[in-house]
Amino acid sequence: MSESQIGQDILAACQTAAEEVGNVLTAALDRPIALEPGEATPFDENNPPDGLSGAGLAVMWISGEAGGVLLLPESTGLLPDWYAEPDATGESKLATLAQELGMNVLPEQFMPDGFRAERVADVAESLRRTEVASDAAVVELKLSSEAQQGAATLIWPVAKPAELFDASEESASSTEEPSTDDAPAEPAKPEAAGEAKQPTADGADIATVRHRLPSYSRSLLKVKVPVLVTLAATKRPIDEITRLGPGSIIQFDKACDETLDLSVANQRVAVGEAVKVGEKFGLRITSIVMPDERFETVRSRRA
Repeated sequence: MSESQIGQDILAACQTAAEEVGNVLTAALDRPIALEPGEATPFDENNPPDGLSGAGLAVMWISGEAGGVLLLPESTGLLPDWYAEPDATGESKLATLAQELGMNVLPEQFMPDGFRAERVADVAESLRRTEVASDAAVVELKLSSEAQQGAATLIWPVAKPAELFDASEESASSTEEPSTDDAPAEPAKPEAAGEAKQPTADGADIATVRHRLPSYSRSLLKVKVPVLVTLAATKRPIDEITRLGPGSIIQFDKACDETLDLSVANQRVAVGEAVKVGEKFGLRITSIVMPDERFETVRSRRA
């Protein structure tokens, strides 16, 4: 695909989802933000986009072998103070921002399977490390919040999206205990980027816990399982089922505003609410469902 086509496809996605992207930024950055997509232009390493200097928010997406980045400098004045050193709530908001931006501003063929968002000390240097592809496209996203105005820069594709983040922060987040497994530890996968900052119950982040697992356990994490969202369920007589046809309506005993169930491999694991992601349907998880506890009576064995 040519750089012109890549840029036009991304620009079209941004234009279609401009209002939704504005809502995503508003929720994440704690201020009302409106978005207006600018132009799509080829990336020129000898003449990089204007305004990319100093610290700022960096967002990374990985889709298969490709990746992309979005950069929002602090100089725009649109970033909240907490983003530089976010607490658990802030980290969750940044992760959600990265995920929802990827689903809205990228065309369907580039839907990300890895994502991450956090502060970098120098957005220009961070971008240089990603090795922007020769056929990359640049899309400017003009942002406004009351009297404040600025722009975010979206670039796709880059060869090394995971290199976007500061090396010092990467090394700190990848610290782990020595493995007791005979097999050598596998390097951290880019796909873990979307959950690198999500804490577990004991305070460790998920990516670190995964990396500590033996190799045979880590291999199980690559198994694909069906993920289903259930609107509602009911039982009907077979006689009624045989009379179904185009135009038939099945009524459920569930209100329209009730939560939906998320099942993985036929096991209910979470509940959430329906959201619109561009022109597609999505589910925002509101709570995790704990597995059912089973108790069995222990009887002594008589001699």
